[in-house]
Amino acid sequence: MKLISLLKKNNFIFFILKNIQRLLKNVLKKIFIFSGLDDRLSTIENSLVYNYLPENFNWEKYCLNGQEFRRKIVTEVLKNNKFRLIVETGTEYGFTTKFFSDFSSKVISIEKSKPMFTIAKKNLQNEENIQLILNDSKNLKSIIDNENTKIDKNESTFFYLDAHSDDDYPLIEEIKYILEEFSNSIILIDDFHVPHDNGYGFDSYRGKKLNLEFIKDLFSKNENVFFPNIPSFKETGRLRGYIIITNNTKFNNFLNNITELSSHKF
Repeated sequence: MKLISLLKKNNFIFFILKNIQRLLKNVLKKIFIFSGLDDRLSTIENSLVYNYLPENFNWEKYCLNGQEFRRKIVTEVLKNNKFRLIVETGTEYGFTTKFFSDFSSKVISIEKSKPMFTIAKKNLQNEENIQLILNDSKNLKSIIDNENTKIDKNESTFFYLDAHSDDDYPLIEEIKYILEEFSNSIILIDDFHVPHDNGYGFDSYRGKKLNLEFIKDLFSKNENVFFPNIPSFKETGRLRGYIIITNNTKFNNFLNNITELSSHKF
């Protein structure tokens, strides 16, 4: 564990190792496709979708990665600011989507995987204030501009960005669009590197860490960023890092008063 922690701290070594890992993944993926395993795995995945039972939908345990302090922070933010709209990218099973439905009259959640979308649709079939969209969040602008979503960009909006994987990173497009178009919003990005605490997990893209360096070019001088200040060993669940961003003065003042968050200065 100490060796892994040291490797994470060295950006050059991290970059090399992640690219080796990525290369191996691509090689294995091509072997699967060539051998027909890919099609068989898809068949198994689809069978799991249709046999998924509603009684297994334990959203309270798994929402927000099962992290108690994260849930406390997000609850405080949502409960006290009355967001008219919550937008989530990466619905997956719908655990966190269900959590959001208690705090806003309209929740939009975007999922690009048809099998996962089908599972979430079944899990959330009784939630009238949730609109599930089968699409890639790279298309966030066209999704929001679509008249069927009926979104007012001047309304207070909470964004939860969780649709990213090693070879699919719509984050740059998502963040750029939100910061340019929504002046009354808070953004939470999941799987983000927390400075000075490598106990929190984070994603990478083509060997580059998902950290402030990765997204810094998207910022003007108006954004304020916050990280959890709870040591990772005190958190529960999957221990995934995250960052909270706002370019709104009112929200910035509110976030500054949450004891479990620390403002980060560039």
